[in-house]
Amino acid sequence: MRWLLLDKVQSIHKGKKAVTTSRVPQAPYSSEVLFIEMMAQTGGLLVGAESDYQKDLVFAKIENATISRVPELGTPLHIEAWSDSLGPDGGWLEGTITAAAQVIAKAKFLLMAVEGLAPAQTKSITFHDAFMKHFNVREKLVQPV
Repeated sequence: MRWLLLDKVQSIHKGKKAVTTSRVPQAPYSSEVLFIEMMAQTGGLLVGAESDYQKDLVFAKIENATISRVPELGTPLHIEAWSDSLGPDGGWLEGTITAAAQVIAKAKFLLMAVEGLAPAQTKSITFHDAFMKHFNVREKLVQPV
């Protein structure tokens, strides 16, 4: 995953919801594709919490996605991903992207948590140390009550 699509991790409510922020990126290809990736990356934070960020992630399937509009470049985005049925191997998530208090994108997708994507590595390649430190992931994790 190209984690630089997210600007900030706001919160990760273990087993429930993750919230991030970003902005409409400038890219040589469709912003709509990047919106789906932003929702998946936000959901990945939630799935990663199930294994204490020790496993890697595979973006397995998109069941549906709707993008109503693409705001101007640089527009702030609020991204949420949630699930009611996460397990240690991942699960189905739903995501939304909001701009100026309007939902502009929605998706339902499957993320899988796996071990051994890179057999020579002993740590997660998805949640590497630089990523964890850059976004202060552990500090944003809210444990269930």
